[in-house]
Amino acid sequence: MLARASAFGLLAAAALADSSGAHSGAFYFLLAAVPVLIVGELMVFGDLVEAREIESKIALAAQAFLSLLTLALVLVIVGSSAGPLLEVSLPLLGVSALGVCLGLFAVQVLLGMVARVLAVVRRPVGLYVRAGEEFATAEHIGL
Repeated sequence: MLARASAFGLLAAAALADSSGAHSGAFYFLLAAVPVLIVGELMVFGDLVEAREIESKIALAAQAFLSLLTLALVLVIVGSSAGPLLEVSLPLLGVSALGVCLGLFAVQVLLGMVARVLAVVRRPVGLYVRAGEEFATAEHIGL
């Protein structure tokens, strides 16, 4: 989650830098976002492998797909820009792709929230009483 937040921060900083006229700074922010997005993608895939519930697997698979799409869009932005030496603004394709990337991060946040709510709803209550005991102990309820 920290990697996704860092990537979102770098992409937002790139958008702000490009809109304020610091085009070389925007390029470097975008370039720095690429390895952060790769690390975030690997973390999502790791979480997907470790997930046990079907709701978590579906949400993580969707997040993995969206992360991969975001990485591809950032690579399109970096490839379509003229580079830091020419001090040229991001082309229209890059600006559109950057807006889509920021929107994809918002969708990923919503998916994560839905997955957490579904995990809480499906979690069984761990209280039960064994024969001869009045109350369940902390060991029985998993604390």
